[in-house]
Amino acid sequence: PDRESIGREKAGIFRSEKPAIVGEPEMPSTIADVAQEKGALLQRRGVEWNYSVTDHDWAFSDAHGTLENLPLPLVPQPNAATALAALRASGLEVSENAIRDGIASAILPGRFQIVSESPRVIFDVAHNPHAAEYLTGRMKALPKNGRVLAVIGMLHDKDIAGTLAWLKSVVDDWYCAPLEGPRGATAEQLLEHLGNGKSFDSVAQAWDAAMADAKAEDTVLVCGSFHTVAHVMEVIDARRSGGK
Repeated sequence: PDRESIGREKAGIFRSEKPAIVGEPEMPSTIADVAQEKGALLQRRGVEWNYSVTDHDWAFSDAHGTLENLPLPLVPQPNAATALAALRASGLEVSENAIRDGIASAILPGRFQIVSESPRVIFDVAHNPHAAEYLTGRMKALPKNGRVLAVIGMLHDKDIAGTLAWLKSVVDDWYCAPLEGPRGATAEQLLEHLGNGKSFDSVAQAWDAAMADAKAEDTVLVCGSFHTVAHVMEVIDARRSGGK
């Protein structure tokens, strides 16, 4: 599916006379079409609201005014700004101090989630080119000491080639695994777009191999799908609780 059809599908939740928050700077035209059909109140980034970022803080503005010197969030900046736009459009009375505290402390598991060091382990559910582009930027901003080992599994109906094209620039070694179910891509389908890498029978096996190969200065990146990250989380939790 293309962006226009995805936009129409996502806009299916719009409701008459209710705010409809759009954080995508290049909004598909179908979103505006659905908003008009349903009588929803569009709140678009760059039109009804916007934000700007510096190295140490950011500012947000909308019809209610401007908030300045906001703390940089732990979640992706566009996500934090879109959430703030939704909060302010909701009519809920939330103090500015509470907003600042929320921005500073909010986390989103599976979105550039650094779970350990030596080796550094990062979970990111990036599964399309847009998310992979963002992840690539975050990876490049990290201090580069050792190698980056990627444990990856994807769904075959995603843009595998476009997603991997971004990640290739930051990954040194690939550990490819199939995902279960009819939508799961095989490890071989991933390797077709990589040219090099290792194939495993399961996400758990790929994870174990990457961790065995990783040195203290390396980074192990688990990515490609919510399913991939969830599988690794399950393995870690099971072993912590004494399971296999």
